[in-house]
Parts: sequence; structure tokens; C-alpha cells
Amino acid sequence: MKIKRLSTILIPSLALSLLGMIPINRNYSKDSNVEWMSGINDDTRLIDMSIPGTHDSGATHSIFDVAGKCQDLNIKQQLNVGTRFFDLRLQLVKEEFRIIHGPVDQNLKFRKVMDDLSSFIKNHSSEMIIISLKQEDSSIDNTRPFEVVLKETLDEYKDVMSFSNTLPTTLKEGRGKIHIISRCNLEYGYPAYEGWKDDTTFTLNDLYIQDNYCIDNIKEKKDDIISTIHLANSGTNDKLIINFTSCYLDNSFPPSYAGTTAKNINQNMISYLRQYSSFNTGIMVVDFMSKEFADSIIWRNY
Repeated sequence: MKIKRLSTILIPSLALSLLGMIPINRNYSKDSNVEWMSGINDDTRLIDMSIPGTHDSGATHSIFDVAGKCQDLNIKQQLNVGTRFFDLRLQLVKEEFRIIHGPVDQNLKFRKVMDDLSSFIKNHSSEMIIISLKQEDSSIDNTRPFEVVLKETLDEYKDVMSFSNTLPTTLKEGRGKIHIISRCNLEYGYPAYEGWKDDTTFTLNDLYIQDNYCIDNIKEKKDDIISTIHLANSGTNDKLIINFTSCYLDNSFPPSYAGTTAKNINQNMISYLRQYSSFNTGIMVVDFMSKEFADSIIWRNY
């Protein structure tokens, strides 16, 4: 049987509840999240931060308003509300990368995404961005391999890229750069091509990933998310936590996709994060990111 749950919560729930409700002085302004990292100490460890991220970041289109869409905001808008982790799914078509989600072409070129990310980081050097890159479907009508063309494309943005095979330890090390988690066989970035598991919770070297996306009920997913937040606040965690809130219900007809599940989960998580205001979340990777959701993640860094 596939393991999809944390078997135990490392600290008793009562202790976590009391800790999370301790009031903390905040210097965070909700007026703008464009440079929210500028107010955070250089020496802050990446594993201690709470960072908004988006699942299938470029997926703003769907099939018949049912499947395929995961975001209302485009990449620029996601950046402006505070998103700093982007999950990008690529297909190579005639030597050019396109953003897709499963079979749904998102009518968005990868170069457009990179132009937006590059322009943002040049103008806001206090920030850091992490992109997760994955080949989503087979290449079509190409003369060169996916990884070769991807490397050449990324080289065009080398002035703002970190091609390191490790992620920054502190915010100071990360500022002013776009960092890569590579879920494809690419020599650039943190290697996650081998060992990334599907629809489960797992560790991958320095990463702890909760990505249980095919679920039986909403409560199941909420429990997964909260258990992972508890791990982030256990006092023993030494990994960068990537906590996906995205999912779909596979036992309903028609299947309940991102738009339906996110409406429930997002509001529930916003309420939870407001209640437990001192909890570190790690990177929270969400469907349908909003300013409200980003605020609820960001302000606990202060």
C-alpha cells in the first residue's frame, strides 16, 4: 500500500497549538508584497522561511472550464502578490518550449515566463525565486533533445540565474537570483529528476515533499498539509519543506478538479494560518494563489 500519511506528529498537538497562538510583533505591511523579502535578515535560513508558491504556475486555461486550469493570476501577477516558487511544466514543440498542463496547451511560451521572472529579479534584487522545471509531455517535431534546448534557453538568462546543483542555505545566498529545482535530466540546478515520487510524501536528499494529489476526500488533504506544517515546526526538521495544497478528488463523477478543491482548501488554510500565526510553513505550493493567501504565508516571516 502506498504510504500517503505521516505516521505520527512529532510534537503533541496541544504543544503545537499553544506555540502557534503566541502573539508576535510584526513589521510586515500588507500594502505590497513586491519586495517582501527585503525586510528579512540576510542570515535567515531557507528552511526556516515561509514562502508562497504556485502549482502548475502557468496553467490559466482549462478544457470546458473543467480541467487544466490551476491559476487565475498570470506570472507577473503572481510575483506581485508575493509568489517566489514556480512550478513550470514544459513541452518542446518545434525547438520552442511551451507551458502545458497535461493535455492542455496553456498558450504561453517558456521564454515569456523567463522574461517576466528575469525582469522582476533585476528590478527587485532583495528577492529570490525558485523554479521547478519538469517535462510534461513528449517533444514534438524537434531535431535536438529536450535537455539540450532547455540548457541553451536558460543560458540566455545567465545574468540572473544560479545554475548551482545546491539550493541556497540562507536568504543572503539566494537574493537576486533565480534558482532551479530540476525535475528533468538537466545538468543545471538542484537534481530532482531521479527520486521524485508521484502522489505521495517523501524525502529527496535535502527536500521533504508532500504532494498527495489524488485523494478520496478534502479532509484527507487538509490533514496532509497540516501534518507537514507540524513537521516544519517540530524543532528537528533539517530539510526544505515543499508542501503542495493542490489535489483532486478521484472518486467523484465528474472528477473534482483544482477549481473545486482549491476553493475549499484555500480558505480553510488561510483560516488555519491566521489562527496559528507563528508557524513556519516552508514552501506552500497552491492552486489559485491570491493576495490573501500569500499574505497569510508571508507575514509569519517577520
